[in-house]
Amino acid sequence: MITENKPNVLNRIFGGFFGKYAAAETDPQRRRDPGNTIRSSDDLLDTSKRRRLMEGGRELWRNYSVASWAIRKHLDYVATFNFQAQTDDDNLNRELESLFNWYNRSDNCDVAGRHTFRRLIRIAEARRVIDGDCFFVLLRDGRIQPIEGDRVQNPDVSRYSAEDRRKWVHGIKVGRGGRMQQAAVYRRLPHGRYEFERILNAGNILQVAYWDSFDQIRGVSPLSAAITSFQDVLEAKDYALAKAKITQLFALAITREMADFDDDDEQLDETNPVVDFGRGPFKLELDPGENASFLESKHPSTEFQSFIEMTLQAALKSLDLPWSFYDEAHTNFFGSKMALTNYIQSCRHKRDDLRDVLNRITAWRLQKFVASGALQLPRGMTVANLQWDWVAAGVPWWDISKEIDGDIKSVQAGLRTLSEIRRERYGDDWRDVIRKRAEEQRFAESEGVQTVFETIQQQPNEVEE
Repeated sequence: MITENKPNVLNRIFGGFFGKYAAAETDPQRRRDPGNTIRSSDDLLDTSKRRRLMEGGRELWRNYSVASWAIRKHLDYVATFNFQAQTDDDNLNRELESLFNWYNRSDNCDVAGRHTFRRLIRIAEARRVIDGDCFFVLLRDGRIQPIEGDRVQNPDVSRYSAEDRRKWVHGIKVGRGGRMQQAAVYRRLPHGRYEFERILNAGNILQVAYWDSFDQIRGVSPLSAAITSFQDVLEAKDYALAKAKITQLFALAITREMADFDDDDEQLDETNPVVDFGRGPFKLELDPGENASFLESKHPSTEFQSFIEMTLQAALKSLDLPWSFYDEAHTNFFGSKMALTNYIQSCRHKRDDLRDVLNRITAWRLQKFVASGALQLPRGMTVANLQWDWVAAGVPWWDISKEIDGDIKSVQAGLRTLSEIRRERYGDDWRDVIRKRAEEQRFAESEGVQTVFETIQQQPNEVEE
């Protein structure tokens, strides 16, 4: 009996890749060869391809409800923040929060007077999800001018030296270390054309973008991996809907064995027939040898529906959205809760990106408040000494009785604080809750109404003797 040694068997099973990195070997019969040329995303996406990628995302936003819902749901969790001052002086905290409530008004923050500050942040996140990035220009008067990513393009560099031309990458001039020095801004014209507007210095610009590498200069949308999947599902749905409409109509399909006219009769029009699938019943007259056997009632099939669901599940993962968000009946309470927990974990770094932008805008605007006299800091204090936080929107309790009981026990055990729970659930400050409760109690007492405000107290453990 002839036996084959183990390495030879493994080599034969795994296509000769034993003792090698299979992905580093070329085998066109097994997989597509990715090649050995490594290029950055800025190099892969030239001007034309970058515009096509942007328009692909915008087309889904405009015309496909699932894609636009996914983006809106992403914004609900990632791009909603509340400003909280965190100095040791409560009066100063209230003053800072009052100033930013004033700044939130559209006339005070948006150069166009159209959007509130919270909406500017939400739209900025939407732009970096759809387009890859956008820009904020910080103006001298304290307002913000938002610029969408497609308006930042390379200027006419024909008069520049070869070295200077290489510094311009998709509308951004970079210096040593890859730091942005300038940005060229264009204005939109009708019919998709652009006209050069101006060049801005980097000191007044904030770029809000999705980066996935250290050397990347322009952002790339996380939807780029799912745009084609969304488009395929949208097209397949349209085709399936058209076919479903046909199957719901009463149709008489005539299969011709031979032409039904004589040589002396007028010849029929040889152009392709146009079939109007309007309100039935209707009649299909087909050419000789053709039939309409595609007309059947089991449509769309369960296999088709399963495939569409699987494709959408994969597409939603580009934004880390769990399927239970789309299909609430997909899993039970505990499965939905675990999906939410994992999703919030994936939102942390995205929130941190926006929080960094918010902190830079906050420091810049506070300096404007101090310079204008709208904010007077205590003696010896500067803007650098101020403490604040942009708290992300919280997620209220799902099962109120059980989850509140768990939060109370965690506070009693010293594992959490009331402030942490309030920020997690509602995204605001526990001190505000205390103030509101005290205000309500004083008002109730002034009106002669009895109210009950219970506090969390540690219950003594009962010990059996």
